[in-house]
Amino acid sequence: MTEVYARTDWYRSRPEPERVWSGALQERSEVLGPGSRGGLAYTLITEQAWLNVYAANVKEVLEPFVGRQVLIRGKLVNLRNEGEGQELWIASIEAHRTG
Repeated sequence: MTEVYARTDWYRSRPEPERVWSGALQERSEVLGPGSRGGLAYTLITEQAWLNVYAANVKEVLEPFVGRQVLIRGKLVNLRNEGEGQELWIASIEAHRTG
């Protein structure tokens, strides 16, 4: 298991429940421009949804997991009140072992 944001104050202070997601981590084309949300460099593709993944300053940590099936412990954060959407904040990530 690789820790990402689990110990940061801003992650821990969010009220959303922590859950575990399983899916494929893929790079995402970031839309850059005025009013765009930086740091959404990845998408987690699950059986139920495609989740934008917040990854500011952790691209080096997440890069080995791109294109792989992973388990992510994190929070699905709703930023709609701030004019954004939902994004997955990662506490920790690990490669999913199959078989």
